[in-house]
Amino acid sequence: MNKSLLFFLVCLVISTMAYSQDCPEPTEEKYINVLGFSFTDEYVECPVIIEAEYLKVGYLKKYKKPRKFKKKFYFQCLPIGGKLKPAPITNEMSGDIFVIDKEMANVIIDLEKGDKIKVTGTKFIHTYFGKELSTFFNVQQVEKVE
Repeated sequence: MNKSLLFFLVCLVISTMAYSQDCPEPTEEKYINVLGFSFTDEYVECPVIIEAEYLKVGYLKKYKKPRKFKKKFYFQCLPIGGKLKPAPITNEMSGDIFVIDKEMANVIIDLEKGDKIKVTGTKFIHTYFGKELSTFFNVQQVEKVE
């Protein structure tokens, strides 16, 4: 094996080890601890489980979707018993924004406003030139709670 190929492979292994995330099993956390702005850096890389109250399908009007989530299905939730809040700029009353793969959207479409759900996923912080614009919850698994 020539030296440049060996060097490349060693660099590849080292960079993979340095940037790989060793996440523990998802644990259940309080909704506000995960999606509250005071906890911005936590729960971004590793999955977490939260309970939420389903609000509705859709994204905020006149807002641009993050490129990362262009092909996702959008829906809104609140903390259980929570209240709607006005969105910046438009003052549209909304909940927190959740995204899920379109293949899994049928689970969401069958929900009704006020249904309790347990979701597993990661937090995503949408930034623009270093300024935090919004927070999303990228859902990997969802189940309805009775």
